Amino acid sequence: MNTRRLICTLLGMWIGASFFMAAVAAFSFRVVNDVLLNPAGELAPYIKLLGAEKLRMLFRHEAAEFNRALFDGWGLVQILVGLLIFGILLFGTKEGKLILGLSFLMVLLSTGMHLLVTPSIIGYGRSVDFASPDLEPEIRNRLRALHNAYTSLEVVKLLCGATLLIIFFREVKRRPGTTTQDGFEDIEAA
Repeated sequence: MNTRRLICTLLGMWIGASFFMAAVAAFSFRVVNDVLLNPAGELAPYIKLLGAEKLRMLFRHEAAEFNRALFDGWGLVQILVGLLIFGILLFGTKEGKLILGLSFLMVLLSTGMHLLVTPSIIGYGRSVDFASPDLEPEIRNRLRALHNAYTSLEVVKLLCGATLLIIFFREVKRRPGTTTQDGFEDIEAA
């Protein structure tokens, strides 16, 4: 497989998985509300016994713990994928400083997010899981700021990945006689 195709495949998988993770995080909390609004017949006695709000708090805690574990593992995967891409670019190609810099920035962002932002989100999140919404406003504001920071860093990382993909696709189009417009190798030119 061509090195550029491998890099594009890895970047595409990374970007796609990032969007998937965002969707999973949003979906898991929506499911809590859906389950309580339209409970299965077997759940109705538990709602009567414990109350909908206590069950909501418990289910939201479970959804949050699931997301925390998922994002903690995802952070490690991103670091490994980022190092793999950077290593391939550094040792397997003759790419310039811009491409190496963008891929290294993606590694740095992933590492910083995993080591600094995610543990703080996990800690603050657990401290407010069972607190009343009107309690702990300072911690909730910090948690919101950390979520915003995570999202902002994620957007920067995705923009770096998209920029790399655009650079690679543009360079393929500029090589006359090596590929056709649909990206397949031109047999006559070979």
